[in-house]
Amino acid sequence: MEEIIIKLSCNTNSRHFNEIRCYIYDIVTSTNIKAWELCKKNIEKPFVVVATQQTAGKGQRGNSWQSSLGGLYLTVVLSPEMVFTNINHLTLFCGVGIAEELNKYNVPIQIKWLNDLILDNKKVGGILSEVSSQNGMINNAIIGVGINWKNQIYLDNSVSLDSYIKKTKNYLINSYNDLLNIIIKGIFTGYNDYIEKGGHIFIDKYNQYLVYQGKPVIYEGIEGFVLGIDENGNLIVKFSSKGASSRVIFSPIEYGITPYNESEISKIFERFT
Repeated sequence: MEEIIIKLSCNTNSRHFNEIRCYIYDIVTSTNIKAWELCKKNIEKPFVVVATQQTAGKGQRGNSWQSSLGGLYLTVVLSPEMVFTNINHLTLFCGVGIAEELNKYNVPIQIKWLNDLILDNKKVGGILSEVSSQNGMINNAIIGVGINWKNQIYLDNSVSLDSYIKKTKNYLINSYNDLLNIIIKGIFTGYNDYIEKGGHIFIDKYNQYLVYQGKPVIYEGIEGFVLGIDENGNLIVKFSSKGASSRVIFSPIEYGITPYNESEISKIFERFT
């Protein structure tokens, strides 16, 4: 397995990341696993791991991530100035940074809580954050990102960015390298803004990109209405039953919230407004 090492720089809104080491592979088990291996060698952070294919890509809750040839698979490794209790903020600033950067190229990315990247109502990518900590502080943050670029799509609820670009005739992103640079800049811009301005700014930004924000959903057969996320990255849903309403907070480890079809939304919208 050949390892190529290049150095790249990244200009964010107010900070310059110079000579970031980027490790490039053809095939790996997963870029996150490779990143952990490199961390054990005490390589200076930040650094980036990129692969054209993964044989054991990972998603949330232990799910596998389809990682066929043609997709973009990368991991950014940071030593963030963060306490462990703010672990969910990693995915928040990463998601917001990527969404903001891609929207500059007329790619209207939204975020499905907590870590899915949505385009044209279908999944185009995902984020998986992992950490190690010491004395209550995160010393290694492993932020894995997978984007469907030109890879084969096997699921009906997924889409490739390349197919969207061709459909909309929006040719502002012309190559794999263009996309790689955009995603890396998005992550570092999000990280820089988080460090300089604090996590609170990402709550409003994240809610702006939240795909079900202000829309009805179903949880275990009960109708609810998404209010947004709180400062800890938890999802807040308002439920209404038998004339009474209540707010329920879902942590990122919980699952099972699904949206209504667009045709059903108008029928129940008035119950929650």
